[in-house]
Amino acid sequence: MSDPLIGDILDAVRDRGVKAVLEYTEAFDHVRLSPDDLIWNPLAEAPAVIDPAVREAVDFAMDQIRRFHEATRPAPVTVNQAPGLILREVFQPLGRVGLYVPNGQFPLVSSLMMTAIPAQVAGVTDLVVAIAPRGHVTSDPVWLYVLQKLGIRQVLRVGGAQAIAALGYGLPGLPPVDLIAGPGNRYVAWAKQELFRRGVTGIDVIAGPSEVLVISQDTAFAPLVALDLLAQAEHDPDAKAYLVSWNPDLIAAVKDYIASHVNPADRLGQIEYILVANANEAVQTANRIAPEHLGLIGAEVEPLWPQLTTAGALFVGRLAGQALGDYVAGPSHVLPTGHTGRFLSGLSTRTFMRRISVIQTEDALPAAFLEAGQVLAHLEGLRYHEQSLAVRQQLRGQEGL
Repeated sequence: MSDPLIGDILDAVRDRGVKAVLEYTEAFDHVRLSPDDLIWNPLAEAPAVIDPAVREAVDFAMDQIRRFHEATRPAPVTVNQAPGLILREVFQPLGRVGLYVPNGQFPLVSSLMMTAIPAQVAGVTDLVVAIAPRGHVTSDPVWLYVLQKLGIRQVLRVGGAQAIAALGYGLPGLPPVDLIAGPGNRYVAWAKQELFRRGVTGIDVIAGPSEVLVISQDTAFAPLVALDLLAQAEHDPDAKAYLVSWNPDLIAAVKDYIASHVNPADRLGQIEYILVANANEAVQTANRIAPEHLGLIGAEVEPLWPQLTTAGALFVGRLAGQALGDYVAGPSHVLPTGHTGRFLSGLSTRTFMRRISVIQTEDALPAAFLEAGQVLAHLEGLRYHEQSLAVRQQLRGQEGL
């Protein structure tokens, strides 16, 4: 899915650079910036001073995120495939990465932590962060504290598709990036996909708008279920929340709770209630929807989690609200949306690394490898493939060429 305007924005930023970025920022964000305002170095500011309770919470969250990603960082593998044949799989960090951080209706400082820390653990040393110039990002002490603690030297004070274009194509003083990561609205997601389609830059996942699906049976958990649905629905009017249950009383109780607690003025996403016949149908429904977040609340449904194969992340147990994962559990909250969990995974250190295969030979390589390769090359009619292997077969055991 795309939008013709997205292509126009990307083309304009590619062709006209800073001028186009400033024009779109004024048109969409109603902020007039000068060229000197675009790029900001938080490390040039005095150290941020914030409320001790907030600082403690931020530090705690950062520690948990870093701990999880250090534990799950992929390690190199060496396989002694045969005498004279050593195979390796190694991982190299990307060179330069752009991180998009939402700053729309809700400034998501947590998304900065959930993208920057996995990138840093992966070994990326050159990070640029794009944040829309709404509010007071450059003067807000919490934003400044997090940016400084992460060691971010370059902030692009631009949001939306024009920010994605600037990261991908680059601007004076802002070299283009190898990959863009981070959640955003549908326009940000479309812009990332279009840059990837053009071969300009890599992207992480299709992240946004937000989704949650909860499977539960016990009416005693109606408030928990309702709040988990609302916690994702409040992100964006385009967000989607689903309750799947084979207990009509629970569905009724959740509807009543939401009706009595939600302000009609709140701009919430869609909430859908799906009554199924049994647990098997609940699993099938969840796997078909492939939600970003999937919660299992209650002893009757928690054992279903191994059968749920397409969610971005699973939240098992009554204390495992999605908000726990959004802030402090450890795994990144940047997860696939729009049914893409069927074939995509959430952001992790792997997002910011390239996997490289290394095939190393010695003269003890068994002749069978070269012989079988020649047969297959001949079968496919690729004569130079065949000849390159035949020459090597003659060289086995010889010194040099």
